[in-house]
Amino acid sequence: MTRRSLIQRSAVLLGLMGLAVFLFYIGKGHTLLLDTNAITVNGQELSSADNVEVSIDGQEPKSMGRAERTMVSVGGPSHTIQIEVIDGDGRKVQAKFTVPTFMDMAVVSIPAILENAPREHWVTKFTPPPPEEAAAEQMEMQDDTPVEPAPGMEMPPEAAPKTP
Repeated sequence: MTRRSLIQRSAVLLGLMGLAVFLFYIGKGHTLLLDTNAITVNGQELSSADNVEVSIDGQEPKSMGRAERTMVSVGGPSHTIQIEVIDGDGRKVQAKFTVPTFMDMAVVSIPAILENAPREHWVTKFTPPPPEEAAAEQMEMQDDTPVEPAPGMEMPPEAAPKTP
C-alpha cells in the first residue's frame, strides 16, 4: 500500500467517523416532561397559570392545568417552545432551549419560562422517586391447603382431599 493510498483511506475513515458523531448529535431523541408545578427560584415562588397550551417544535398544542405533567418525545438538542396562557392575561411566550446530549429524560418547567427565570431553571434532569418497599406485615401469604367443594358441586376423585 502506498503512502498516498494510506492517507486517502485514513481521511475517508475519519470523515465517516465525524459524520457518525454529527448524525448522532442531531438525531438523539429525548423525552421531555412538560411540568406546570410551582418552583422556587432565588426565594421567589413561580407558579403557572390555571390553564395553558404548550407546543414543542410545532407539534400539536397540549392543554395543561396547574400542577400537571405531560410527556413529549423530541429529537435533536435545540427546541422551540410556545406557551399560550388561556386563562388570565392571554399572553403568548415563545422561547428556545437546548437539552444536553446525554440527558434522556428532562423536565421543562413552564412557570420558569413564563416568568423569565434564569435559563438553568428551564430544563432539569428528571430523577424518578425512589421505589416504595412494601412492609413484610402487609404482604399476604397464600394458603395452599385444599378447600372442600361447595354443596352440589362434584369433585373428581383424583382431586378430592385425601384423609389419612
